[in-house]
Amino acid sequence: MFLSPVLDKKAEGRSRVDRDADNLQLQQLEEKDVVSSVANVLSDLCGPGEWMPMEKLHAVLLDKYSGVWHHGRVRRYLTSEEWSCPESKGKPWYGLLMLLRKYPEHFVINTRSKGRVTLEFVSLVSLLS
Repeated sequence: MFLSPVLDKKAEGRSRVDRDADNLQLQQLEEKDVVSSVANVLSDLCGPGEWMPMEKLHAVLLDKYSGVWHHGRVRRYLTSEEWSCPESKGKPWYGLLMLLRKYPEHFVINTRSKGRVTLEFVSLVSLLS
């Protein structure tokens, strides 16, 4: 069967749009799962008004989920491999921090700087209100 180049291009464009939509949906589901995991860890380990250092949250998530989550998800949220900005240097939780900042309705992030050292702390909104 012969398809004209125009129809072939339209089909190719449509399949790319479908793939992009599928990828976006998968990314949103992945983010939702990670956010849910973080919320569970925070609610289990923090009491009302308590903050958890990002470093500790990262360690707990790494211990609990590195063998469960797909390696791509671990790389995205629990390593700094996919981040090349200066802020990510020495912070394997940088991807996780960026994800949590996308959900201010669920997470509060407190940043403290002393000299060149910046520390991040996180809590659930529900634990602070």
